[in-house]
Amino acid sequence: MASESVDLNGFIIALCEAPYRWIQQALDEVDDDKLYFRPEQDSNHIAWLVWHLSRWRDRISAAVLDEPQVWTSGGWNESFGIEPDRTGLGDTPEQVAQFRPDRELLAGYAGAVHQALIDRVGRATQAQLEADIEYSPGNTRPAWRALVSVVEDTAEHTGQVNYLRGMTAGYGWR
Repeated sequence: MASESVDLNGFIIALCEAPYRWIQQALDEVDDDKLYFRPEQDSNHIAWLVWHLSRWRDRISAAVLDEPQVWTSGGWNESFGIEPDRTGLGDTPEQVAQFRPDRELLAGYAGAVHQALIDRVGRATQAQLEADIEYSPGNTRPAWRALVSVVEDTAEHTGQVNYLRGMTAGYGWR
């Protein structure tokens, strides 16, 4: 059996593709009641989870290449009416409850971020992947490790999205 050579860029891209398909499916298949359903007052809903994981993907992948985030460069923060630096990290239950964007706006941002992430990771050089970037305020790490955290965060939040879909749609939603 011949072995394929896999580079880090391609590996990270492959790990980002499948969760995005789940996100698209969730946005296409749930109605607004399910999109904004919160099982408890301090829980997140699908729309917030999709936005938050997209913000994190945007923020970190932009930092790797030292490029502007899609959030601000594409005017998405203005369309959402949310300040440029907000990512959802540390949002209160009240902020989550008030977050009710239009489905098309949310899907558009998630799609734009996904395309930017794939492009950015595809163009990242070895030096860029090894360089330290700010992961969160006061926390730096090599860019490749930050991207691994993005993959982990995306998997976690996509799992939460799918769990909420199952809660609201019942058995057989897949």
